[in-house]
Amino acid sequence: MGNETLSTYTYKLGELKNLHILGRSPMQDGSLVMFWTASGIEAKTAACEIRAELEADYSTLEPWVSVWVNGAFISRFMVEKGRRTYSLFRTLTTAAPYTIRLLKESQAMSGDETHSLILHSISATSALDKDEVFLPVEKKKLNIEFVGDSLTTGEGLAGAPGEMDWIPAWMSVRSGYALTTADMLGADFHFLSQSGWGVVCSWDNDRDCAMPSYYEAVCGLAKGSKNEALGAQKPWDFSSWKADVVVVNLGTNDSGAYRTNPPKQQADGTMWKLTDLDLLREGVSGFMKKLRRHNPSARIIWVYGMCSFDQGDVIQAGFDDYLKESGDKAATFIRLDPQSLEGEDEHGSRQHPGPVTHLRAAKKLVEEIGKSL
Repeated sequence: MGNETLSTYTYKLGELKNLHILGRSPMQDGSLVMFWTASGIEAKTAACEIRAELEADYSTLEPWVSVWVNGAFISRFMVEKGRRTYSLFRTLTTAAPYTIRLLKESQAMSGDETHSLILHSISATSALDKDEVFLPVEKKKLNIEFVGDSLTTGEGLAGAPGEMDWIPAWMSVRSGYALTTADMLGADFHFLSQSGWGVVCSWDNDRDCAMPSYYEAVCGLAKGSKNEALGAQKPWDFSSWKADVVVVNLGTNDSGAYRTNPPKQQADGTMWKLTDLDLLREGVSGFMKKLRRHNPSARIIWVYGMCSFDQGDVIQAGFDDYLKESGDKAATFIRLDPQSLEGEDEHGSRQHPGPVTHLRAAKKLVEEIGKSL
């Protein structure tokens, strides 16, 4: 850093005009609420150190974040309870601007009503004047929204193959098909994902755990008064960020509920199990209608098969029902390669696909999306 005179500036999120916000992340009193997987910020800066003031809370399921510099993953860490400042990146020169991303690694936690992550401010140490530290972030040429389950969350991508605990530590966007697809295409991205959830029910036959039911809210599956106050239940403004492509990766958990899991008591006290696959078929068709209604000009791609193609024919049939009824020319179904093609040392934790399966999926998506660019 030579003989440069350095100053440290602190910016509230609302003060940073050049800051790019990632995900369905609402501003609350000048702070950013990070609900979903891969929500966060992207900034271009010549500062020699960047720090983030984060506030986290949880009962059982803590938030994790990752830091990326010029597109490369450099670190990930658990955000501790309370409000404190973390150093994200430190360099030895301010000569060359770099692009830094702070991403939430863990998903929105429907099972922990106290789970929250808020970014209050950014501090930068630099030889530049305060209004010169952050530069405009180049606008991405494409917006992609990913809607899915644990495969979109990136469950299993941070743990060893033998790990079976269901904990946030094993969730990571690094090497996930969704972020890989977006980065390969130079695209902006929104993730909406929840491990174990499906089109009509969860892996254990809970009908309340269906992603289509929560698609129209900011983060409707984040329950409780605290999340409501943070804006989770508000309707999402689809005009604020228009998706050019919507990728849906759902159905794996519905298949598990149908094949192996017993009936579950529902919120109304009744017992229920997915035994009629026509419900899944109708659920796929119905969700496609909802997606098209809110994304009238987007390319919609339904992908399936990363775990296996069980019930893939049913899901594709529901997709085809929608095509026949709508005549939609901008919707595509893609069968993905299964994790059974992985080598012994290529598996993810919790019996989930590893990076090689995610990369295969990303390459197929990039090829398909590229046809319309």
